[in-house]
Amino acid sequence: MCCPPFKAQQGGAALIVALLVFALASALIVGLQREFALQLQRGTNSFVAEQGWAYLRGAESLGVVALQLDAGSDASQDKPVDDLTELWAEKAKPFPLIEGGWLLGSLEDLQGRFNLNGLVDSGASNGANTDANTDAMGDPSPLDREAGGGGSNELSGETQFNSLQRQFIRLLGALENVQIDRQQAIGIMQSVVDFIDSDTRRLVNGAEDGAYQRLIPPYRTAGQPLASVSELRSVAGVTPEIYRALAPFVTVWPKEGGTLNILTASATVLRSLPVNDLLEPMSKEEGLRLVEARAAGVIFSVETLLEDVLFSGAEGGELTALLGERSDWFLLSASVEIAERELHLYSVLERDRESVFARYRSQGEL
Repeated sequence: MCCPPFKAQQGGAALIVALLVFALASALIVGLQREFALQLQRGTNSFVAEQGWAYLRGAESLGVVALQLDAGSDASQDKPVDDLTELWAEKAKPFPLIEGGWLLGSLEDLQGRFNLNGLVDSGASNGANTDANTDAMGDPSPLDREAGGGGSNELSGETQFNSLQRQFIRLLGALENVQIDRQQAIGIMQSVVDFIDSDTRRLVNGAEDGAYQRLIPPYRTAGQPLASVSELRSVAGVTPEIYRALAPFVTVWPKEGGTLNILTASATVLRSLPVNDLLEPMSKEEGLRLVEARAAGVIFSVETLLEDVLFSGAEGGELTALLGERSDWFLLSASVEIAERELHLYSVLERDRESVFARYRSQGEL
């Protein structure tokens, strides 16, 4: 039998080589196409992020202008106030963008919220009921553990809580969609105090470093004023449900000082004001009535608020020191949608006369 011609053998090898070259070229083209698509997506993402950030900063600038205009208007008044009828407090409306999408921005008075950093009174006992029977890490002593807890649950020391600590306990009791009893509220309040203060002495119902170092992962208390409301997530006793209910009514700005603006505070925050020596908040109906009286012009100052029958049993001097009608700290919340992507900016603005400064910016939680 004759062997196949040499030319036929050469033709078969050439075909195999051609197929290999084609396969390599196809793989190279697919790889290049994939790399090009990824690079195009990266470029698009970067462009959209930069464009979105420019729009968000523009919304911040508009907020600054609104606060400056309000300051200019206040300068001509004998007793300037900040309330919900002013330009900066107008309800936000989506602004359509030429290339599609929308921009939305609004301002909120942070001094209409409860300031968490006010819970720690420098130079004071920071919440009373300090547990002397704690070890160096702030944990209960063996005697306390054998007795069944981290200290006495007695409420005999309530009167030793400062004004803002009592107000915070009432605020926790006023929250909707979550049930917090008085003892639980006291525990959360003292845990927040322990989390902020710089010492390692654990309050009776609080929690110091030792309580957190046993967690996975372990961590320590802040030992300084809170920089973000989101730090509450790390405080003992603050569950995700409690945090979601509480976050809209609290702030950490300013770090020191500041009063609660009764002309911008929500009904929930107003319910935390003291009407007697008890730690129970006002009823929901009473809080709503105060808001309605404010909207009707019956309540327009701290003095007119204290004239309400609700506060007949409260100490006027104590309340007057906590309350005000002016605000210097505001929160800008801005959102933009571009190319079906939504971006957010939260900016804390401080107003000093007619100057406004951005003190903190975040694209996530405050």
